[in-house]
Amino acid sequence: MYLTERVLNIISSEVRGMHSAVYVLAGFALLSSLLALLRDRLLASAFGAGSELDLYYAAFRIPDFLFVALGALVSVYVIIPELARRDAKSQYDYIDTVFLGFSILAICAGTIAVLIAPRLLARLFPHFVESGFLPTLVSLTRIILLQPILLGFSNIFAAITQTRYRYTLYAASPLFYNFGIIFGVVILYPIWGLPGLAWGVVIGAGLHAGIQVPSILRDGFFRKMPRLGDTSVLLRTAVVSVPRALALSMNQITFIGLTALAGTLAFGSISVFMFSFNLYSVPLAIIGASYSVAAFPALALAISQGRQLAFIEDIATAARHIFFWSLPATALIIILRAHIVRAVLGSGSFDWTDTRLTAASLAMLSLALVGQGLMLLLVRGYYAAGRTFIPFLASCGIAIGTIGLGSVLIGIMQNESTLSFIQALLRVEDIPGSNMLALSIAYAVATIAGTIFLVFYFERHFKGFLAKIGRSLAEGLVAAFVGGVSAYVTLAIIGPLTLASTLASVVTKGLIAGVVGVSASGLVYAFLGNREFAETALEVRGRLWRGFIRKEGGTAIVVSAEEAAELK
Repeated sequence: MYLTERVLNIISSEVRGMHSAVYVLAGFALLSSLLALLRDRLLASAFGAGSELDLYYAAFRIPDFLFVALGALVSVYVIIPELARRDAKSQYDYIDTVFLGFSILAICAGTIAVLIAPRLLARLFPHFVESGFLPTLVSLTRIILLQPILLGFSNIFAAITQTRYRYTLYAASPLFYNFGIIFGVVILYPIWGLPGLAWGVVIGAGLHAGIQVPSILRDGFFRKMPRLGDTSVLLRTAVVSVPRALALSMNQITFIGLTALAGTLAFGSISVFMFSFNLYSVPLAIIGASYSVAAFPALALAISQGRQLAFIEDIATAARHIFFWSLPATALIIILRAHIVRAVLGSGSFDWTDTRLTAASLAMLSLALVGQGLMLLLVRGYYAAGRTFIPFLASCGIAIGTIGLGSVLIGIMQNESTLSFIQALLRVEDIPGSNMLALSIAYAVATIAGTIFLVFYFERHFKGFLAKIGRSLAEGLVAAFVGGVSAYVTLAIIGPLTLASTLASVVTKGLIAGVVGVSASGLVYAFLGNREFAETALEVRGRLWRGFIRKEGGTAIVVSAEEAAELK
């Protein structure tokens, strides 16, 4: 009991300062991603890329959409400013009103979703209907529908947590979410079958919210039964959040569309896409999400004070660092894709065919890594500037483009010569079900196009942004090319990956090639006098020797649970 309390006190401690927050967020994003990869390895080992796992992933589509739509209506971007302008007593009343109002809304929406799930799922996944899997899919979906309510509570709790600068506590929440899912895979599935996996998700969502409760209770919240106070406050909170709710909902519509398209293809297509997307999300969460989250307070402060030049400089600085890390990472992911997939997922029922197809999908998705990282940053820039309609417009375009292009590419890839060309390009010759790569290609192309739109529209209103990032982009491309070529040559020398390769061999070869690639990229950055390389080296020396550490003032880092769900 003492040890548990001690741990909670440590993770509930305050974290102040942008750089400190970046390290906390990135560190916990890495830990959460590693745990998520362990989760995926267990799922891959138990099921492989097949119908059971397709059902499991398909069951998330309605609950995830519901969570993003409802959770965004009580966004931390709105709740935190509301809390900041209130005294302690008013904060308690405000949170009571938001909590109770959200509870009523979530329960009503969840009940409706439970009732319409059979008909909606039958429309989305006719392939499962034909195969007799619809009852199982409906059952899993109805269990997982408890998740949006619990994660919605967590989103409200997160606003309180972050106003108290407890970023470690909030960043630790996804760890407990994944613990719940792993518990479902290891303990509950052998007892209850597929419903056990669904209940593991619910347990994880409960832990995600519950880990924040002790510190919130110590702050004096929820000391009595919540009551609905001024309903106009609740309405105002929801209305202000609508643009973000719509934008995030479009992201979920994209996934619903992609999952529905994958459901028309061979069994295992949904699983392959989700496995590859989860792998792709790891560097995105560590790099793109961390920098965009940490930059938001400075951006909002600069805009509020009318310092447009400082606003442009801050967002350009974060963009340059995203280029610095993401471009070489993209090149190495493409070269080492098979090693990454085999090392993370290659066990049990996840065979060599699954590995090759997932690796090809990962390579296509990784093309969007830089673009999506930059998009996360620019979206926050638009929110800070009060232009909430632009991210929604971009999300709509990306959703329509992804689903439409995916449908077109699936049709095009029915042509044998076209399919053979793509299979040869991605080294998946004679692999059944490779037409699912149309989905990954569509996602990457639409994301890149959406990012280009956001960048040029941003430059139109905030002139000078492109001039500040051009050199870093060019240097990053050169470093990525040299690093990728170095890793490829290293693999050619030490030997290719084969079906007979052991896990130790896969990891060793991939690690050697990765180290060579990273070193080559670093040397290029140093030779070119890259600004971000110098800043990173200085920061690392400061952390190691404590002589270069700067005193940082308090900075509010804002991240919401519904956005974290996009990367889980």
